[in-house]
Amino acid sequence: MRPSLFALPVSLVAAPALAQVEDRALWLTTTGKVRLDQRTRIEVEAAYRFSDNSGGLYESLWIGGATREIAKHVAVQVTYARVNGYSGGRTRNVENRVRAQVEVTRRLGRVRLAGRLRLEYRSRTAADMTGFRLRPRIKATLPIAPRDVSLVASHESIVELNNTDWGQMTGADRMRNLIAINWQASEVLSFEAGYLNQYHFARGGDRPMMDHILSLSTTLSL
Repeated sequence: MRPSLFALPVSLVAAPALAQVEDRALWLTTTGKVRLDQRTRIEVEAAYRFSDNSGGLYESLWIGGATREIAKHVAVQVTYARVNGYSGGRTRNVENRVRAQVEVTRRLGRVRLAGRLRLEYRSRTAADMTGFRLRPRIKATLPIAPRDVSLVASHESIVELNNTDWGQMTGADRMRNLIAINWQASEVLSFEAGYLNQYHFARGGDRPMMDHILSLSTTLSL
C-alpha cells in the first residue's frame, strides 16, 4: 500500500516511538445493540482491520453475545467471536474465541468510569492447543460541549496465560491506549473517531512493535 492510506499526524504521539518496528492501520467497527428488558441486551459486532505493513486487510471479526446487569453498576457479558486472519488477500487462519467478562461502572463528578476484566478462550481450526488470556481495561468518558459530544480515553492490557503451538506465549503481549471523540447523533445512533496506540512487547526473539491506528466506529442501539 504505497503511498500510505492511513498516515496519522505525528503530533498525536506524545513522544518518539520506542518500538523498533512501526505500522499504520485503520480499524472500522460497526456494533448493534438490542435491549430485551431493563437488564439484558443482545449485541452483534463486525470489524475490519487494515494496515500498511500487511498490504491491506489483515483481520476481520464477527462477534455476537449477551450482556446482563446483575447488580447496580455491575454487568456480565458472554460472547463468541470468529476472527479471520488474512495475508495477501487470502485467509491465513481462523480463530474462535469465547469471551466472558465483568464490567463495573462508576461516576466521578462528570466523568463516567468503566472497569472491565475479560477472559478469552482461543482456538484455531488448524491447531490442537487452546489459548487463554486476560484483557483488563479502564475507560473514562467526559461529556464536553455540546452535550451530545464526549471525550473518551481508555487503556487495555492483554496478558497471555499459557503457551500454544500456534504462537501464543505466556506473559504480557501488548497494550492499547485510546483517545477519541464520541458523538451521540441521535437516541439510537452514535459515532466515534480516535487514535489508538497499540504496543507489542518484544517476545520470542521478535522486536517490539508499535501500531498507530485510526479507529472509526458506529453503534446502533435499539
